Amino acid sequence: MHDPVKQPKYWRDRAKATRAKAKQLRYAAPREMCRLLRVAEEYDKFGERYAEWQGSAQLPAAEAPEQ
Repeated sequence: MHDPVKQPKYWRDRAKATRAKAKQLRYAAPREMCRLLRVAEEYDKFGERYAEWQGSAQLPAAEAPEQ
């Protein structure tokens, strides 16, 4: 069974939801909006990293050089 936290989509969805919350705070609390936008950026970075890790895990292993 796959851990959803290790899936890039999980982090991208969290970033999207966080941006939606930040948008609601645009006029009422601009400082909190900025904080949430920074959190969303970090979630995007997690998604990118997990995508890279999954890609590198699926690459075939390099063959050992013959001696």
